[in-house]
Amino acid sequence: MSEPVFTFRLATPDDAEVLQAIYAPYVETTVTFEYVAPTVEEFRQRIIDRVSVYPYIVCEEDGVPVGYAYASRLYERAAYAWAVELSVYFAPNHRGRGMGRKIYDKMLSLLKLQGVRTVHGKVTFPNPASDKLHNAMGFKLMATLENVGFKNGEWRSINHWEKQIGDFSCAPEPITPITELDPAKVQEILNA
Repeated sequence: MSEPVFTFRLATPDDAEVLQAIYAPYVETTVTFEYVAPTVEEFRQRIIDRVSVYPYIVCEEDGVPVGYAYASRLYERAAYAWAVELSVYFAPNHRGRGMGRKIYDKMLSLLKLQGVRTVHGKVTFPNPASDKLHNAMGFKLMATLENVGFKNGEWRSINHWEKQIGDFSCAPEPITPITELDPAKVQEILNA
């Protein structure tokens, strides 16, 4: 039996159905603070809203999507333009196989190329697997925000992780949207 082949590519709106199916079961857990899973059309719009500016990466096993990660602006005000939050989700049978590290590595490389300075992860506590991922990727635990969400009948806390990936010695240039990066360089990062 041959080993599976994992590949990474940028998401498109056409991925909405399969990625929504990966995400929907998480809504029943405390991993996400959403109460109701988005419809496929809502999910498609979320992809559209992100892919014009930030990386949205799909991980495929033998050509079938099994997980994804995306970046979003951390906060909306202008001064936060160089800070993003990452999210990553894998199908249940693909968790704990090292794919989270691989997809985060590609995400961090693309974000650095865009001019992003800090990357953040907000992880519901407890979530040892996600905390382990962030720690392994060089993120620093900045704070635990106590009782910030009510989900599945209990108050939940989150761990806020941060990784600095840019230069802070000077004023930054505007973020380069993912769509304006050199496609060959983007593909090189995805293939690495």
